Amino acid sequence: MKWHAPALAAVIASWWWASSVFSPLAASMAPRMWLYDTLFYLRFVLLAWAMVAVGVALGRRRTRDLSWFALPLCVAGLAWIYETTESGLRFKVRASASALSRSATWPYDTPRHRAGHFIIDTVRMPVDGQPWLWIGRPFGGGTGTGRALVRSGEVAPTPPDANPYRTRPLADGWWMAEMP
Repeated sequence: MKWHAPALAAVIASWWWASSVFSPLAASMAPRMWLYDTLFYLRFVLLAWAMVAVGVALGRRRTRDLSWFALPLCVAGLAWIYETTESGLRFKVRASASALSRSATWPYDTPRHRAGHFIIDTVRMPVDGQPWLWIGRPFGGGTGTGRALVRSGEVAPTPPDANPYRTRPLADGWWMAEMP
């Protein structure tokens, strides 16, 4: 039973890496929906594996074996915090500061690329001095998310058109602009 938890933690970490912007294929414009679907459904296989392993430990009344599942739980929890929380977003912006600054100086027709912890679909400068870096999805082929990182310093970014954008400050003069 003791090998299940470390193996599960390793598979969860590998699955997260393959699903992230750090995967070698993540920034490609070629839509790889088969890969996206495989990774999407693999999360349910991992969940089932964890549930069966915990069920076996409980069925054998080996509650001390459950302590081994702290490692996969921590890996999954940290991945969730990194991907979905405001703290994770702020961490990604701070950790990507130099790459985002470099991307902010590139021309409008810059191809899709990875900038630190983000996939940037397009770079636009709708307002002078306020580059808008539109965030994409790994394996999405440029489908976009309706979210942009905007560098405007201490003041809220100026919207590029009549569309309303929700904005909130993140870190180091970067703001998140989202379409409602």
